[in-house]
Amino acid sequence: MSRPPSAILFACTANAIRSPMAAALFRAAHGGKAYVESVGLRAGEPDPFVPVVLAEAGIGGLDAHQPKTFDDLVDDNFEVIVALSREAFDRAQELTRTVHCEVVFWPTEDPALVEGNREARLDAYRHVRDDLRARILREWPMGQPAPEPAPAEADGTPEREGGMRLRRRGRDIWTRMRMGIRRMRR
Repeated sequence: MSRPPSAILFACTANAIRSPMAAALFRAAHGGKAYVESVGLRAGEPDPFVPVVLAEAGIGGLDAHQPKTFDDLVDDNFEVIVALSREAFDRAQELTRTVHCEVVFWPTEDPALVEGNREARLDAYRHVRDDLRARILREWPMGQPAPEPAPAEADGTPEREGGMRLRRRGRDIWTRMRMGIRRMRR
């Protein structure tokens, strides 16, 4: 059993179904103990079935979800990136060139590809919801202590919503400085 990460990113292909569903399920299981975000390779259209199957599980708040991409991320300091599609896994691996984090791959079927009537399609979404919930709880069981936010430092390191500090690693800072210097030279 491992503790929930302090910052987690769920990624899929269009940020319309799997990754926002996983993010909502993680938030429901672990509350405000972690910074949770979701992205896709491209920004698809919000899927109307996702809020329906989450509401069936007592989870709300996804009605206003607007899909976004990796490029839309404001903060890339995640402890764990969970990729739900092969393409998202490949893109997440690219992030590890400049950011130190763990990338895991949970192959998850896209329920939007299921054909049939409304009930058959909803069953596919329910299956994905239940599978993601089981994986999240298996990996990070409820009741595990979340990491304590680091005390504020005098260096002016910014904080996230909820008081969680942005995690800075030496390698990341130096990489960003080198990238910034290269951009200035151009």
